[in-house]
Amino acid sequence: MRVVLTGGGGFIGSHLLARLVGAGMDVTMVGPHAGKSRYTASLIDAGDVRFVRCDGAFMWQGLGPALEDADALVLLGYVMPASSSPAERLADELRRNVAPLVRLLHAAQGAPRHVIFASSVSVYGAPARVPLHESDAARPATAYGVAKLACEDALRFVAATWGWRSCILRYATGYGPGETVPRAIPNFIRAALTGQPPVVNGDGLDEHDYIHVADIVEATVAALRCGAEGVFNVGTGIGTRTIDVARLVLELTGSSPEMVHRAARVDPAGPIRIICDTEAARSQLGFVARRALAEGITEEIGWFRAALAGVAQPAFAVGA
Repeated sequence: MRVVLTGGGGFIGSHLLARLVGAGMDVTMVGPHAGKSRYTASLIDAGDVRFVRCDGAFMWQGLGPALEDADALVLLGYVMPASSSPAERLADELRRNVAPLVRLLHAAQGAPRHVIFASSVSVYGAPARVPLHESDAARPATAYGVAKLACEDALRFVAATWGWRSCILRYATGYGPGETVPRAIPNFIRAALTGQPPVVNGDGLDEHDYIHVADIVEATVAALRCGAEGVFNVGTGIGTRTIDVARLVLELTGSSPEMVHRAARVDPAGPIRIICDTEAARSQLGFVARRALAEGITEEIGWFRAALAGVAQPAFAVGA
């Protein structure tokens, strides 16, 4: 299978790239740069992955030939907005992520038979019920969620116009080795390993569905292999409170500092619960997440320990 991938140098993308190459697929990565992953760089240097450099807005006319022989297009690329105010951030999201995706789809017209888009459970916003079903109303509460939903709609429109099969994977909260973005699990691990108290926003009672990056990769590969169409939640179906994640990190690192709570806006509706219904992924993709949270966090702690010790550890997904 010939696969074209965006975002192959990012956290999830570098793991997926390694898995696709290991599965014997013919992989081309397109984007403005190869990202920070040493493993992605090594695959490109070894000739296992073709890298087609283009501007991040996908305005380069040479993209067409790079896409024309593709069997599938996997869209993982994401550019972090630089703005801080809500309105500016939304404008940034639309300019940096939605418009480029539309241009890339236009460049690919007539080429791939199957397109997979990496979306997020953030499109649901604060759900009225749990677990979240794919048919539930999407009411994003952040600029990121609005942009992801706009990308979903753009893909649906283009796929219907050109007769493509489109698949939208709404990833739950990913974690695992190689994760460096400032969010709960890596923040807690960094703090614990450096003798600092983990900082929990508010009371820490919000509940999220945490899924290991190796499981995210397996779900994506399953969708590729079966030519999946439609929308799928990619999660574990298990919710864990933020405060319990912090406690687990302290336990697994053997750290002594007690967590501290930072004042945060209190939602009058109570703690947010984002937990996926996973039946569609199980029945149609044959996918069930296999990594337990404690096992996955232990693996991520090991990666951070090596990184803090200055040991180069290229992260890639081990089979789930």
